[in-house]
Amino acid sequence: MTQESLNSSDGGGLFPRLQQRYGLRDNPLEMETPFFPDAMRQHALETLRHLCGFGDMVLVLTGAPGAGKTRVLAELVRSESSRLDFHRIPASALTSRQALARYLKQLAKSGIPADSEPREAVYRFFRWSESGLRRGHRQVLLIDDADRVESDVLNLLVAGFVASERSVSAVPILAGTEQVWSQLEDRPDSAYAHHLNLPPLSREDVKAYLEPRVHRAGGSQSELLSASRLKKLEVLSQGSFGRLKRVAPGVWLDMVPSSATSSSKAGFTVAHLRWPALGLVLLAASWWFVSQQYESTVQRQAGAEVEPELVRKSITIGPGAEDPEPEIAPLIAPAGQDEPVVPGENNAAEELTQAPPETEIVPGPEPGPGPGPGPEPEPDLPQFAPEMPDSYVPIGELRAREGWTLQLVAGNYESTVLEVLGRASDGSALEYTVGERQGRQWFMLLYGRFASQAEAQTAARNLPPELGVSNAWARAFRSL
Repeated sequence: MTQESLNSSDGGGLFPRLQQRYGLRDNPLEMETPFFPDAMRQHALETLRHLCGFGDMVLVLTGAPGAGKTRVLAELVRSESSRLDFHRIPASALTSRQALARYLKQLAKSGIPADSEPREAVYRFFRWSESGLRRGHRQVLLIDDADRVESDVLNLLVAGFVASERSVSAVPILAGTEQVWSQLEDRPDSAYAHHLNLPPLSREDVKAYLEPRVHRAGGSQSELLSASRLKKLEVLSQGSFGRLKRVAPGVWLDMVPSSATSSSKAGFTVAHLRWPALGLVLLAASWWFVSQQYESTVQRQAGAEVEPELVRKSITIGPGAEDPEPEIAPLIAPAGQDEPVVPGENNAAEELTQAPPETEIVPGPEPGPGPGPGPEPEPDLPQFAPEMPDSYVPIGELRAREGWTLQLVAGNYESTVLEVLGRASDGSALEYTVGERQGRQWFMLLYGRFASQAEAQTAARNLPPELGVSNAWARAFRSL
């Protein structure tokens, strides 16, 4: 069964049969709207919107084939094309380093010399994109099916971006299977990449996706989305939008027998449990053999005569006192000494509540034969000196606050937040701080103090226009 057979309108297609049986006005499986927000799709879209405008990382969107990656990118282009310049790199430009360089030269026009080598041309393109940045308008490179691109081409693209001023240069978005992220996380500069994964659809997700489409098509939800049919749709689609569109017509026309979904479970019970059962039998046999060997060894040792242990003694000739036996320092911290705390890691792309910090036990100071100085104190860590101290608040003070705030910008450089802060005519509601992310400084620009998340989200829709921020994040102070 193919998607073309459902979309066709001739007598051999399945859609006329669905129309005749259920009285459908339109094909619910061809409707692109409304955008499906559940199963982390809306979260991925909002993260891409924010980081494309103000981030400084390569964005990697992964998911199984048919998970909806292309649909998320299409919604991103539709909603953000007024403030971002999107360039979808075609497959023909990703076959080699030379092809990629030729395509980027066409985008930059006279910004890259025609005789530049591929590596030089890619690096020059990202530097050119910095100078060509207009106020509130940034370039984005879209690469769909990035798992099919040669690794040396992707590595060159990522290396060119990392070598540029990442907070203002063109942002690459790589979409593909988990193989794309596996390839990038092995690179030494993987800290400059942000990973977003689209999970498979659950049964509730399948229902939430089909309900508005069946309603718009004029179908009966009680028939098309009954419990038995939802179960078949979940099992046969395997959590994929692409598979769901292929199997749904057969399920709705009762062309899929009930045994098709139950047989897979029965097969799992018989075939898949065979090898684990054999492993348990072998494990039990090996345990019995080792226990028999252990018992025989213990019996032989019990009957053997234990030889007395030789003790070596020494005699001191001449006057003098015996030296006292050295004491062993306890392997715990002395009373009253604070134990070090391992700090957690902040993540600006998602709102997280930090878990309690872990602690470790540190050996206390070894006592000497007489009184002496205590352990050497650790040197103080260098303090961060903000460029705009009137607008800076330490992150510990912010986390102690109650309520909510809006995060406008985040990045590894202080200039990222100062650029937006400088646009404000009245900066009294703006504050910025610095935390840590993957061992590096992480700057965050915050706006306002609100009593609830709903109040913060209302304020996010009425931000001052000079800030140039259209998608602020409502965050609790304690989650910073």
